[in-house]
Amino acid sequence: MTIKKLDRNVSLRIAAGEVIERPASVAKELIENSIDAGAKNVSLNIEQGGKVSFVIEDDGCGIPFNELPLAVERYATSKISELDDLEHILTLGYRGEALASVASVSHMEIRSKCQGAEKGGIIRCDGGKITLHSEISCQQGTRIQVDDLFFNLPARRKFLKTASAELRRILQIVNDYAMVRHDITFRVVSDGKKTLEQLAAQSIDETLKRRWGTETRILRSESKSENMTARIWWNPLPDSRRVSITIFVNQRRIKDSTIKAAVCASDAAAYGEWLVVINMPPELVDVNIHPAKEEVRFRHSQDIFKIVYDNAQNILTEKYSPNYFVQQTGNDNFDNKNINSTPIYSLFNNTSNQDVFSQAPMRSAVRGAVSRVASVDTNETIFTPAEIDRAKVVFASRYIGQTARGFLLYDFPDGLAILDPHAAHERILYEQIKKTFAQGVIIQNLAIAVDVPTALLAEVITEQDALKSLGFIIGNNQLTGVPLLQGHGKLSPIDMLRSAMRGIETEHDPAKRDREVWWRLARLACKEAVKLGAHIEPGEAEALLSKLEMCEMPFVCPHGRPTVFIVDNRKLEEMFER
Repeated sequence: MTIKKLDRNVSLRIAAGEVIERPASVAKELIENSIDAGAKNVSLNIEQGGKVSFVIEDDGCGIPFNELPLAVERYATSKISELDDLEHILTLGYRGEALASVASVSHMEIRSKCQGAEKGGIIRCDGGKITLHSEISCQQGTRIQVDDLFFNLPARRKFLKTASAELRRILQIVNDYAMVRHDITFRVVSDGKKTLEQLAAQSIDETLKRRWGTETRILRSESKSENMTARIWWNPLPDSRRVSITIFVNQRRIKDSTIKAAVCASDAAAYGEWLVVINMPPELVDVNIHPAKEEVRFRHSQDIFKIVYDNAQNILTEKYSPNYFVQQTGNDNFDNKNINSTPIYSLFNNTSNQDVFSQAPMRSAVRGAVSRVASVDTNETIFTPAEIDRAKVVFASRYIGQTARGFLLYDFPDGLAILDPHAAHERILYEQIKKTFAQGVIIQNLAIAVDVPTALLAEVITEQDALKSLGFIIGNNQLTGVPLLQGHGKLSPIDMLRSAMRGIETEHDPAKRDREVWWRLARLACKEAVKLGAHIEPGEAEALLSKLEMCEMPFVCPHGRPTVFIVDNRKLEEMFER
């Protein structure tokens, strides 16, 4: 085949495919343009997740009337002018591709007016061709409307997700920029309903409290080197099994493997949400390596790794400090690395976890009637009087006592058992909720409706049907009903809602989604477990062991930590040289 130059329409669509992948790509490019224009208010109006219509308005500096045709030309920009400028990019946009790419795959209209101008201008493009350019009266700033995205690329349009899924992606981008650009107000209206409003704030810390909530304490660290500043925030979600890292470099939202590796290398269990904000001289970072500008290349990547790693270590050191856990959970040894947590069985040679448990199995003498486990704090009993009386009959001679640290000791016929009451109670609560969900969801109407946090509201609205099937009732931006969890009335309804939303985000398959949600709610209920160090009466200790024996997986808590170690009599005799 002979070589020939592609038709301009073909080349434009190829180029657009590199920059614009879905409605969220349009949102990202146009939001960045609004930020570069100095906007203080950015509003989005979306229909069908942006597939039918996408409108963005800002109060930025605007585009002069005579420059509107250039604005939709490829490689036309006001942000750089010569080759050396690529080494010192201070704006989010610079290539002059975004508007041209969007225009080539949609019906696009731009209305804009500069400050001090008597009139503004309007320009319309259909598939990249200008069909209108004239003066009009309009307010200062820029309004861009994008209709029928990918109308001339049906293959690309087929790959778009559902309207709710596309909306979630757009909201993620808006929320991310709202966190870092706290000086800007962002609003989103979806299908005629106000979905999101993030008002300007005083600091990133304030926007993070609004975004992440106040149920868990947000940890932060900041440091400076000779040529860069790094700030890191962490929301250690109690029911999360994944690490979510949002990265901004010079206010640009990016993805970077070096920064992610630095965060994860600091601790294998750094689950939760992270925000990493780095500022550095523009000549030390190359932003021109990715079509959608989502990746960068650092001149000194080892310095980036070190400053992020050190800050993450500072945060995790604070998390593992006793003061943090006393404040956060009332438990001064929850996953505390400052305490020696070496399993007792590992102190003996040639003894494995499996060998110990097989040589001294826990007996299951009490598998009869079981009533509820009450909500617990350090001043309440763990079990009902009937449960304690029942346990005394069976285990009257088995319980020895409680160590100064709070662990419970039991004399088994085949050895000595050491039990962590917090981990054991977590397992009991977890399996109790598991049984509740297996029997079907029962809705508990709240006596007082609870306002859904603004940052959570957008996602809740998009998943309202799924939440309703799980027992969450939303009306007028308020939570009015939650799934009934027997014996767990102290759980915060908003905490339950957040856990359910994270479960829905993690597992989109409806067949697996429900299991993911109840798993998270069950782990959330573990906060009610009796704290290590709390005084436990003998009858309560015996009832705790009785309930643990009835669990399907009694030897580990829902987080994977051991509940009990058993040292068999043979090993004890060897220790005492008998």
